[in-house]
Parts: sequence; structure tokens; C-alpha cells
Amino acid sequence: MGRKILYATDISKPSFRVLEELSGLSNIGFEEIIFLCTMEKEEKTTILELFEQWKEKLNNYGLKATIRIDPGNLSNGILNTLHEDGISFAIAHFNKKKKEMLFGGSIVRDLVKAANVPILIVDKDETALKFTSKGMFERVLFATDWSPESEKTLQFILGFKELISELDIVNVIHEKLTVRDLRQLMRKLRETRKRCLEHGIDAEYHVYAGKTVDEIILAAQDYNSTSIVMGTTSGQSFKDIFTGKHSCNVVERTPVPALLVPFS
Repeated sequence: MGRKILYATDISKPSFRVLEELSGLSNIGFEEIIFLCTMEKEEKTTILELFEQWKEKLNNYGLKATIRIDPGNLSNGILNTLHEDGISFAIAHFNKKKKEMLFGGSIVRDLVKAANVPILIVDKDETALKFTSKGMFERVLFATDWSPESEKTLQFILGFKELISELDIVNVIHEKLTVRDLRQLMRKLRETRKRCLEHGIDAEYHVYAGKTVDEIILAAQDYNSTSIVMGTTSGQSFKDIFTGKHSCNVVERTPVPALLVPFS
């Protein structure tokens, strides 16, 4: 498990709730967090004062904190810091609605295309944040299709086992299955659950049917998930980013914090 976290925001008055929900990261090997501030000059003073106040709190969580200011936009600032500082886990906290652009582009897709580390996307509207004893990863929804991306994501989840109390494994079917296909699906679900149980994670599996994005968001509501975790492919072509992958669409639409684990 890596040791350095990036927390990036362009919100003038971000809440400490996001970091409070992630306080358990120090228990699984993380030791340092870099605050990245990307916003207008007149707003930076306010956020720097907040970051200074947060430093002491984070020290109590076992995390050393440093501050960086980047005059560019949030996505460029994040990517520059990832490449320069050896970050192994990133948090992007911003107003997702505000970041909508022409032709369906967004900061989420920019990050998915270029990032090479897991990125947690948290919306400015924090109504979906749920205070729990273990934080944001207490009740995780893992959306899987057993692709290589999903397998890498499961490995990442197992590394967070100390923070997870409940894991809901969800697969969405969008076409009629044969009896053979259904048996294979159930076998994969049972095997995935067994792997999680062997690592001490209380896991259950569920099958949903319909549009993938809609059903993943519905499942997160059904199981009161504190976060959604999905795999994705970094370095996608412009066409892929333009049309949008399921993971990007889920992140953009759900109010629940969503973690994307890149496969590269």
C-alpha cells in the first residue's frame, strides 16, 4: 500500500468532513497528505487558512500534511502533482455540476484518461456523506464485470479490508441469459464473495438487470453504500472518453463518493 495521498479542491470553503471520513487511511499505511489548492487568488487565502487548521487534526490521525498552490485548473493540477510527487491515492473534491462542459466532456473524464492511481471523486454537495465508525469505506459497493479492470479493483479493495465492514458485489445484466450463462454468473459471484470472506470482509452479492449506470446507482441507494468502487482503463482513446464509459457516467451522476481504480 502506498504512503502518500493527494487531496485537491477548487472549492473556496471545502468541508473537513471529506477528510474526516478518510481518517482511517493512516491505519493501512498512508502517512502523508498533500493539499492542492486550485482557485482564484482572492479565494486562496481562505482555503489556506482552512488547510492550516486541518493540519493539526490530521496529525492526530497520523497523517503529515503539506500545502501546494497551483494556478491552473483542477484536472491539470492533479495530474501534475500525481506525476511529480509519487502520489498513490488521490481525492478530487469539486462541484461536479459546475464542471459540465460542451459535448459531454468533464473533469472526471479528463482524470480517467490520464491518471495512473486510484482517484476518489467527492461532490461539493456532501449530502451523501454518511458518518460511520469506519468512514467512507465502511459500506462499499463494488460494481464488477470480471474484466481485468474489475480484478485489479478487487485487489485494491482487499487492501482496504481493515476499513470495510460490508461489501456489496454487484453485477448488472442487460440481456437475457441462458441457463448456462446464469450458472457461470452465479459461480463468479460466489467465488468473488468467497475471496472477500477469506480476507475478513463481510460480503454479499447481488444481480441487477437493466441499464448499467442506472442499476449501479440504484444498488448504492438500496444498500445505503458509503462509497462506490469501480475499475476503469487509463489512457483511453478520445473516442472512448467522448462517448463515456460506465464508470465515468456513474461518477458524474451519483451523489455517493466514487472511487475509480485505473487499469494500465
